[in-house]
Amino acid sequence: MRFDVVECGIRIRTLREDLHYTQTQFAEQLNISLDHLKSIERGRRACSLDLIAQIALTYDESLDFLILGKRSQIDIAKAKIAEAVAMAEQAKRML
Repeated sequence: MRFDVVECGIRIRTLREDLHYTQTQFAEQLNISLDHLKSIERGRRACSLDLIAQIALTYDESLDFLILGKRSQIDIAKAKIAEAVAMAEQAKRML
């Protein structure tokens, strides 16, 4: 397994989109330029370790996922729990 700049950029872009942030908003929150963020998301530029750690901490994402695309068992369990909660809330609304 190796670090892929393009795939890392795609994961960061997907995270940003899932959070419903524009590129401008996300860049401002990370205190980087819009051009820097665009380069990262397109895979033209790699994140520094400091920046990728900041993204992980700020948005509660694992470094394993951002860097390598690898989900931990805890991340998988969290996703399943969130899905179950959403289904329970939907069922509750239907009652």
